[in-house]
Amino acid sequence: MRSCHLGGQHNQALGNAGEELAARWLTDHGFHVVARNLRTTYGELDVIAEKNGHVHVVEVKTRTGTGYGSPLEAIDHRKQEHLRRSTMAALASGIPGLTRPIRGIHIDAMSILMSDTAVPCIEFLEDILA
Repeated sequence: MRSCHLGGQHNQALGNAGEELAARWLTDHGFHVVARNLRTTYGELDVIAEKNGHVHVVEVKTRTGTGYGSPLEAIDHRKQEHLRRSTMAALASGIPGLTRPIRGIHIDAMSILMSDTAVPCIEFLEDILA
């Protein structure tokens, strides 16, 4: 049981590191990060950023390898519905720091593959909802 706890801590640390990389990547590509780990009644949103009046809700998936598939494969239909509901709830309740007017809303995904030896591989996909 102890190893499960350590695995959970490792996964949380990996996720936090991935979200930090995601926020830095977004900033480097002209986005303004407005919020991270925003809680809604439906769950948490990883990163909310803004660019040219468009709101981008970014789901970040970080992995150390592809043994369980691509990080983006983890964003199944159920996860997409969670993102849709959480985004609408966050916008309805208001997101501090978000400028108005909002010209568009995008639900995006970012895959981060990290290894001990190489630079992280980052893939950004806009508008992932089916």
